[in-house]
Amino acid sequence: MMLLRYIAFGATLSLCVSVAGQSRAFPGKASSDPFVIEQGSTFSASSPRRPAAPSSATAASSILTDVQDAIEIIRSNHANGRKLIDADLAKSSIVSMLRSLDPHSNYYDKLEYEELLGDQRSEYFGTGSTIVSYERDKRLQTYIISTFPGSASERAGLRFGDRITAVDGKDVTLLSSLEIRDMIRGPRGTTVKVTVDRNGSQLTFSLRRDRVAQPTVTNAFLMESGAGLIEMSDGFSFTSYAEFDAAFRELKRNGMTSLVLDLRGNPGGILEQSIKIAEKFLPEGSLIVSQKGRMSNDDRIWRSANRRPETLPIVVLVDGDTASASEVIAGALQDNDRAVIVGQRTFGKGLVQSVVDLPQGGGLTLTTAKYYTPSGRSIQRDYEHQGAYDYYNHKNDEASSSPNRSKAYISTRERRKVFGGDGILPDVQVKPDEVTKERIALLDPIFFYSQRLIAREPSAISDRDVSDFIDFARNDWAISEPDINAEREFIRLRLGYNLTLARSGSTAASEFLLKRDHVVAKAITAMPQAISFASSYYSLKAAPQK
Repeated sequence: MMLLRYIAFGATLSLCVSVAGQSRAFPGKASSDPFVIEQGSTFSASSPRRPAAPSSATAASSILTDVQDAIEIIRSNHANGRKLIDADLAKSSIVSMLRSLDPHSNYYDKLEYEELLGDQRSEYFGTGSTIVSYERDKRLQTYIISTFPGSASERAGLRFGDRITAVDGKDVTLLSSLEIRDMIRGPRGTTVKVTVDRNGSQLTFSLRRDRVAQPTVTNAFLMESGAGLIEMSDGFSFTSYAEFDAAFRELKRNGMTSLVLDLRGNPGGILEQSIKIAEKFLPEGSLIVSQKGRMSNDDRIWRSANRRPETLPIVVLVDGDTASASEVIAGALQDNDRAVIVGQRTFGKGLVQSVVDLPQGGGLTLTTAKYYTPSGRSIQRDYEHQGAYDYYNHKNDEASSSPNRSKAYISTRERRKVFGGDGILPDVQVKPDEVTKERIALLDPIFFYSQRLIAREPSAISDRDVSDFIDFARNDWAISEPDINAEREFIRLRLGYNLTLARSGSTAASEFLLKRDHVVAKAITAMPQAISFASSYYSLKAAPQK
């Protein structure tokens, strides 16, 4: 109802919407709603611009009157009219209108917008624990699986396997993990009481809410090959380049000779931060990305200003959830023949949104431009011939690995063919481990068996542990033995992950998985090509230009 007034008078910031990615740590547990704001659902900033005011005050007044009348008619006559809330009706009408334009124009109410801004600052106010729901005997219960270093939860001694039963004295055993999360989070400096069941004993912890950092470099470590791996799976915030640079320098001090940059699942983020990361490896004058919009002041070009770029070989990992600003990095390094891209075709999100800060605390996004890689190819894939559900879930993406879906361009120097209009197609295509319904069905029993296993404090997962789990899953979960036996390696991997998670936390557990990831292994085998690219790129850059 207030849409047009907001556009006319709200302060604006031009941004690029991203999409929520699936967690590789818990396959099958990701949100099914692509429009839900969650960790990693961030935005990519570009140039500020104020959207134009309505061209006709009379037309605007007429539209507002129609909306007001429609809401009043619905509230007065609908079967559930007495239960309807005007603000909810207004919000749904605005969202539906924006959805008719494109999949990424959207409206956020005050609470959603505050959470969104918290993601951009890489922080929220809470107690610093990760919680997940698991099901047993047809009852979904929520458990703590890790705590953040230095957080109130860590200091209080909360740990893997604690089942949350109450928050501030209210029974939460029938609530979802998202509902419990919202109860635990709150204003900085306030206190929340969390009651957990630990081995049959009820323990209550009084936790003081505080700022909880959410770093966007989710992991960084050196592999035996000498390659360093930097994982950035949660989007780009205002601190992302500083985090990346610190991790890169530390790995280099420890002997890193090449880099694997893991952008799988990265839904996007602050564009300037992703540009700085690409710029670190591209010499002065190299084109990184361009933006073209309806208005001339929407058009921009970003070039590297780096006079001393890093020259080590790079492999970039991407998948179908790599989107927006992370696609800008992949496209820039691929088009400049600076890195080998490994994985799956990226999401294909190259639209730029202008975001209006609304007077009453909400926010509105409106698409105003598109991003293009250095070779001139559009990142954005088609959305006009399918619904939002099919678009977000790639339902119409048949033969997704085929380059024939896209327009071909020729990259410079190395004369590689690259493809546009449908995300970034990797140089080396690798499928991830398949998330089958059989594996998803094993996640719950693996968690509950892990609690037994951890109590025994094994040094590693043995064949006997796997066999004992098979007996547990067959007897207590009625899972057929052939289905379980076919997944022995998956079971070993997940038990090892949970064991590491309980002992050493989420960062060590993530490293445990990454070191056993066959896509990461493929990146190492692709490193000779990356070495060739780096050598050729910088020798050509140093040669006289004709």
